[in-house]
Parts: sequence; structure tokens; C-alpha cells
Amino acid sequence: VLRLYEERAAELGLAAALRRGPRCPSLAEALEGLQDVERYYRHLYLESKLLLLRVSCDSLADMEALPQSWERILERYKEDVVQDTLLKISLFVDNQRELCCSPDS
Repeated sequence: VLRLYEERAAELGLAAALRRGPRCPSLAEALEGLQDVERYYRHLYLESKLLLLRVSCDSLADMEALPQSWERILERYKEDVVQDTLLKISLFVDNQRELCCSPDS
């Protein structure tokens, strides 16, 4: 996304990069979505790591509770954010390709 913007930054200008179309998010929205996905995976990783650090292999109770604890983490981090962002990014990239390939560009 950023590479596409950098390639066409001079001809697009900041106003065009921040303007959203009827079918396409703006560059700012696309980048914000990527940050949301990064934050999603960072939190999921840290919470999973913390769970695994707290589990004692010597404790039967810990080992029995591990599957339920793992499921609670996964339920809390549904992939809606990721799917929504991938859709926004694909629309943005498709729109940029159309702009690059159109006879008016």
C-alpha cells in the first residue's frame, strides 16, 4: 500500500491520497487498517505468550485448564479486524491499479 502511494505520490498529491471513493478507501484508511491488524496480532501473541509462561507442566490443573484458556483467548481475538482490513486493502490496491492502467493517468 505504501509502495503504491510512494510510486504515485508526486502525481496524486496529498489531497487525492486522502480522498476516498465510492468503492475505495483512502490511503489513510488503508494504512490505519494495517495498523489495526498489526495491533491485533501483537495483542494475540502477547496474551498467548503470557498464558504459556504461566502454565506449569508439573501442574495437572494447569494442563487441564489450558485448552479452555486457549479457546477464551481465540474467542476474544476473532479475525473480523483482519478480514475487514484485507477487504479494504484489496479494494485500495485494485483501485490504484485501475488508476495506473486507465488512459487518463
